Amino acid sequence: MLEHLTAWPRAQGQEPHPCLVLLHGRGSNEQDLFGLVPELPKQPLVVSVRAPFPFPWGGWFWYDLSGEQHVPDPETFSSSMAQLRELLAELPSRYPVDPERLYLLGFSQGALMSGCLTLAQPGRVRATAMLSGYLPLQSPLETDEAGVAGKPIFVAHGQYDNVLPVVMGRQARMHLETLKADVEYHEYPMDHQVIEAEMADLRRWFEAQGLT
Repeated sequence: MLEHLTAWPRAQGQEPHPCLVLLHGRGSNEQDLFGLVPELPKQPLVVSVRAPFPFPWGGWFWYDLSGEQHVPDPETFSSSMAQLRELLAELPSRYPVDPERLYLLGFSQGALMSGCLTLAQPGRVRATAMLSGYLPLQSPLETDEAGVAGKPIFVAHGQYDNVLPVVMGRQARMHLETLKADVEYHEYPMDHQVIEAEMADLRRWFEAQGLT
């Protein structure tokens, strides 16, 4: 099972709890998004996951890049996706969480992993948030189109992102809308980061998805 940190619900509620899974970006670790816990809904048990591959300059990553810019290397991507699916399947036996109320929140590479897993297995997640990420549209994407239709997905991107240009967030939005997902899209005057205005929109969106 992938290494991870957990934060128990900060609001009273009966077991099993909803579960919010956090997936960090390239060169980071499970501590990164874990720092957002005080800004996130109080109801769920939060699981912040470490990507499986060590980054040469510190931190971890979900997938290497192939020769083409921003295209995931198939081998590392497939390995991470398999390990992520395994973790999600095992969570209800490890923690008192409801498999019917599983939410994903990813940043950068973690956003891509969240989005791709949701496209492939939409029945596994209640709703997904993709922050400053993208979808690898140059690659064949495993997609359950019937399951994706109506799936709530929050997509946010910085207008001045110098790591993943904002056009990549817009392309992800268009692709998800083509699949008839229930997309809420935001752009913010920021770089490759998370800001308070974004978190406020995200909290409101989570509340609309039943996560308070």
